[in-house]
Amino acid sequence: MSMTSFAVAEIATTDERDYDNWLATLTQATERLDELQSVVAELRHLCELGDVVQSQQVMAVLDKHGAIS
Repeated sequence: MSMTSFAVAEIATTDERDYDNWLATLTQATERLDELQSVVAELRHLCELGDVVQSQQVMAVLDKHGAIS
């Protein structure tokens, strides 16, 4: 393999790894955003149901979605 071919192959491999890393990052971010949207929708629903939302209700929603440990 010539030096040029080796350099091109190395760049292609790096680009594929970068692409894979970006894809994995974007997939994880999308999953977290979907979960956050679910939490917000559920909290908004709680607020629409009553005049006063208790902190225990908010904490229960956050705990249910794994937002608190």
